[in-house]
Amino acid sequence: MNFLSFDLTAFIEQLPGAANPLSAMLILFLNGGWIAFIVTILWASWQGYLEYIRNRYNEAMEFVLLAIDIPKNNEQSPKAVEHIFSHLYGIEKLGNLKERYIQGYTQPSISLEIVSIEGYIQFLIRTPRDFRDLVEAAIYAQYPDAEITEVEDYVDLLPKPLEFPHAEYDIWASQFTLAKKDIYPLRTYPFFEHSLSQKFMDPMASILELLSRMGPGEQFWLQLVIAPLNPSWRDKGIAEIKRLIGKKEEKKKNIDFWYFPGQIGKGLTESITASIIPPTEMDRAKQQKQEREWPSMMQHLSPDEREIVESIGMKIAKLGFMTKMRFIYGAKKEVLSKAKGVDGFIGAISQFSTQNLNRIIINRKTRTKIDYFFIKPRLLSRKRRMLWAYRYRSMKRGRKGFILNTEELATIWHFPIAEVVKAPSIQKVQAKKGQPPTGLPLEEQRIFVKTPTESPKSAIPPTNLPIK
Repeated sequence: MNFLSFDLTAFIEQLPGAANPLSAMLILFLNGGWIAFIVTILWASWQGYLEYIRNRYNEAMEFVLLAIDIPKNNEQSPKAVEHIFSHLYGIEKLGNLKERYIQGYTQPSISLEIVSIEGYIQFLIRTPRDFRDLVEAAIYAQYPDAEITEVEDYVDLLPKPLEFPHAEYDIWASQFTLAKKDIYPLRTYPFFEHSLSQKFMDPMASILELLSRMGPGEQFWLQLVIAPLNPSWRDKGIAEIKRLIGKKEEKKKNIDFWYFPGQIGKGLTESITASIIPPTEMDRAKQQKQEREWPSMMQHLSPDEREIVESIGMKIAKLGFMTKMRFIYGAKKEVLSKAKGVDGFIGAISQFSTQNLNRIIINRKTRTKIDYFFIKPRLLSRKRRMLWAYRYRSMKRGRKGFILNTEELATIWHFPIAEVVKAPSIQKVQAKKGQPPTGLPLEEQRIFVKTPTESPKSAIPPTNLPIK
């Protein structure tokens, strides 16, 4: 058969008929199926283009890792950290058409981290360099005596993803998710205050106590990558509240060409029925119908149901952030203890859970545990994916995140109160800084440390972490 003189129609006629799969596909393609094929190709090309320009935009972005040392006698409640998150909401930007579809702009994110290196605990924030001043201003506004230092990344203290399986180290990691829809709130810090004594039981105490118990060869990394959300996320909460209270959705007013003919027909019907049924009885029937159609069932809800509705309303009243929460527990194989590093942490974060609202749980599709079928290769793949996602503080990698408002974020990640939390290994400001004498010649020195965004460099331990 000469390919240049190939006749597609004749080729189809030679096939046995539509029962042949190849013939059926060709017939379908020639009779309009090519439109769907072209649309699919164009859509895939567009998605590939967006992925390319967004990756290029993110690769060009410089990041800085900041270590925050709080005052030794800190008395600020998580409310102060909630104000910090409200301040950080200032990075929210949708971007215009040129920025999004030509330059590849995506909403920047900030990573909130707590790390324990052999029991030494440090609070860290990783932010785009352009937002460093905003982050520092937000922290100093609430903690004027805090110290913020730029440090080198600690992620190279564990082997790189492609170095697994490793002869010396192993990890247990996972991403978290919520048990219910993310418009259902978690238990937040106002509920940790005793109603009579007004004593605040800091939920951070359990987490920091666990992290301080990391021994030689053990590390625990906790990460919350957050990106501010457009206020339209509240619509899901409003719709859920209306569903719970049984409120009917208001019908959208559209142009109705049958309005006037319908009104004429309605008038004729009422005129005819009025001669048969007395008007008083008709009015009573309309009133009974309206009484049966409750505008809202709020007054008939149980106390538990009423609390759910009110809690959802309180959550959507505050600023929201898309959040990806993940952790890595890494240690030398001879000291690795899942019961200590993993089960203990899951127990510590269970204090943010309630049975009627929401709770934080392990995402079973990201945990580094495989139960059935091809266990070793699948487990290795998950470990590598979790390490890559953590190293890049990625909002894209991994499973879908969830929405937390400023109050929920401040409950999970906040600086401990000195009189409540006694964990001894937390880095704190030992002395209060004073102003230098006037006229003293000072030379500003600033260390530039570039955090890699695409390919990690050689392992360099943090400058302020005493690693053995």
